[in-house]
Amino acid sequence: MNLSLVPKMLFSLRFWLIQTLMLFCLCGNLAIAHQTGNSYLTVSEADGRLQLEIDFIVRDLGNLLQVPGQPNEPPPAPDKLLSLQAPITEAIQKSLTIEVDEKANTLAFLSQSVVLHNDGLYVRQRFSGSALPADAKFIVVRYEFFTQNDKLGRAFFKLVMRNDEISSVFDQTSSIQRFALGETKRWSTIGLFTKEGVRHIWEGADHLLFLLTLLLPGLMLTIRVPDPTGLQPSNRSAEKFALKVITAFTLAHSITLACSVFGWVSLPDKLIESLIALSIMVSAVLNLQKRFHISHWKLAFLFGLIHGMGFANGLKELGLSSNYFLETLFAFNLGVELGQLSAVVLVAVPVLLLVRQTEAKQRLLKYGSIAVLLTSMVWLAQRLMT
Repeated sequence: MNLSLVPKMLFSLRFWLIQTLMLFCLCGNLAIAHQTGNSYLTVSEADGRLQLEIDFIVRDLGNLLQVPGQPNEPPPAPDKLLSLQAPITEAIQKSLTIEVDEKANTLAFLSQSVVLHNDGLYVRQRFSGSALPADAKFIVVRYEFFTQNDKLGRAFFKLVMRNDEISSVFDQTSSIQRFALGETKRWSTIGLFTKEGVRHIWEGADHLLFLLTLLLPGLMLTIRVPDPTGLQPSNRSAEKFALKVITAFTLAHSITLACSVFGWVSLPDKLIESLIALSIMVSAVLNLQKRFHISHWKLAFLFGLIHGMGFANGLKELGLSSNYFLETLFAFNLGVELGQLSAVVLVAVPVLLLVRQTEAKQRLLKYGSIAVLLTSMVWLAQRLMT
C-alpha cells in the first residue's frame, strides 16, 4: 500500500462524513420546518370568576383521545368535532388543573368552537371556574398532557388579570407553573420572549438554512490566519463576507418583523411561507452557477424582508404582551439574533476548521447547495399544496 495516499484517503473520508451529516440534518428537518406549538391556553377573570380558553390542534385530537394500548387514531374530520365535545372536555378536565392560593378551582364547560391558526384547524373549548378571591396572591397551572403523550408539544399560555398580563410556555420540562398576581412580570416576560426567539430560529429550519446557504460562498474566500507575531496583516475576506450577509439579513428581517407586528404590512401566511422556501431555492441555485455575479448581502437583505414576516407570524402565535409590547418585540428579535449567531458559531465555524483545501470547499459548496435545493423544493411543494 502506498503510504503517501493515506492522508488523501483520510481527508476524503472526513469530507464524506461532513456531507453525510449535512444531508442527514437537512432531511431530518423536512418535517419540522415551522412547526408551532399545538395548544394555546388563556386564563382571565370575568364577573369575579376564573375564565379558561384552550385551543387544541385538530390533528392531535387523535392522540389526546386515544384508548391506552391501541394505535394512534387519525385526526377527526371537522364535521365530527361536535360529537367529540364530551370526551375532549373530559380529557381537559382530567389533565388540566388550576389552583388559586393552593385551593383547586373547578372548571365547568361553557362552549366549543372551531378556530384557525397559522398551522391549521383548532378546536376551542371555554370553561368557567370557581369564584376568584379578591385577595388571591398566586395561581398554579398544572398542564399534564405531556405525561400522557409526548406528541402534544408545547402550550402557549397567557394570563390576563388585574391589569396585568403574563406570558409563558408549557412543555415537558415545565408542565407545572406558578404565577404571582399583582407583581410586575416585565423581566420574566422579556426572558421568555428572548428564549422563544432563539427557539424559533433553531426549530424553524428554513430561516437557518437560508442564512447558511448564503454563507456557503464565503468558504471560497481567504480565511484569516492569525499571525502570532502581529507583524503580518491578516486577510479578513471571509469574515467581511459573513458580517455583511448577517448584518443585511438582520436589518431586513427586523424591519418587516416590526412592520408586521404593528400591522403596517400584511401578506397571506401561505404566500409568506412559500416565498421563504423559494428564497432558499434561489440562493442554492445561485451558488451552483458561475455566469452571474451576485451580491450576497443584497440578496440577504431582499429575502430577509420576507423572512421577517415569517418571524412575525411566530411572534403573533406566541402572543405579544400588551403591557410590555415594545420590550417583548425587542426581546424576541434579540433571541432571533442570538439564535443566528449561535448557529454560525456551532455549524459554520466547525465546517471551516475541517474544510480548508480549495477542492474540498468547492465540493462542499456544490453538494451542499444541491442538498439545500432539493430540500427547499420539497418545502415549496408542501406549502403550495396545503
